[in-house]
Amino acid sequence: MKKVLYVVEDTDSAQFRYRVKNIAEALKSSFGWKVGWVLKSEIEKVELSQVDLVVILRQTAKDKKILDFIDLVHRNRLKVLFDLDDLIFDYRDLPILMRGTNSRNAVYWMGYIWGIRRIAKRVDGFITTNGFLAKKLKRSFKKKCAVIHNSLNKEQVEISEKCLREKTHDGFVIGYFSGSPTHSKDLKMIENQLVSFLDSHRDVSFLLVGYMELSKTMQELLKTKRMSLMKPVDYLELLKKEAVVDINIAPLVVNEFTNCKSELKFFEAAVVETTTIASPVYTFKKAILDGKTGFLAEPGEWYDKMEYLYKNPSESRKIAKAARQYVLENYYGEKFLKEVEKAYEVLV
Repeated sequence: MKKVLYVVEDTDSAQFRYRVKNIAEALKSSFGWKVGWVLKSEIEKVELSQVDLVVILRQTAKDKKILDFIDLVHRNRLKVLFDLDDLIFDYRDLPILMRGTNSRNAVYWMGYIWGIRRIAKRVDGFITTNGFLAKKLKRSFKKKCAVIHNSLNKEQVEISEKCLREKTHDGFVIGYFSGSPTHSKDLKMIENQLVSFLDSHRDVSFLLVGYMELSKTMQELLKTKRMSLMKPVDYLELLKKEAVVDINIAPLVVNEFTNCKSELKFFEAAVVETTTIASPVYTFKKAILDGKTGFLAEPGEWYDKMEYLYKNPSESRKIAKAARQYVLENYYGEKFLKEVEKAYEVLV
């Protein structure tokens, strides 16, 4: 049994859950690999004789501590990998990160990328979340890279089963689970079609979960109570919210940055049998079979896709069931376990 040790900055983040904890849970069924982790603040205590592979979870080299640890691992003839889940490592992509922001953010992002690159140049290879991002990493650093997708965990699947037993619909609800203000432009892209759809169907309401700067149009919608706004909730409560909407929308302005994003907005809605309409970025095109497990929508197609699901509830339920089956087969269980094992075997 080989042991993989992850070096993390904290254990409270979604990043830790997706990139470490869920993987560790999946590997409980493995006969070849197991996962543990250590906080960066405690790496001096690590017994490298008990480790076969080290993975550094996304963080920057703000001081030499992490770089010195990488050198120590190499002196012990072990490989070090870097798990990166976002396009935050190449100065050539800085204009995408900077779009719509001010010069102070440019200074921040340049420093952040510099810190990422300090680690990236020292490691032996990379783990990332999708094939598009893997190609970007290979282009930048000329090193091996394997993909481990984000995944569902046992607790989420158990909660989803409870949600399905209790699933009810009070009217027709479109849900947008944004998480952060960085998605304001994404929602703005389909705002006119969304508002037009709500105007045409008085029994439809809109639920937005997350922090976001609302346009004047959306603020007016909120005043009329056709729209509900909720603060972010934890990932298990989020499943419950996703379970009671009829459509989960995941609009993204398509560019190099969004092509690197995970498909979790699809698979977390799918596990509670809620149908997703999403922009055709790389991961959604890979995960969603249009019209079979969800819908892909170009900028001018959102109204028609919502209309189809509104007018065809039995078809929507059929699609939602197919989506749940797909994500349980691909983001949970045996197939995901084999993906993790293969990634380690390729890179060790």
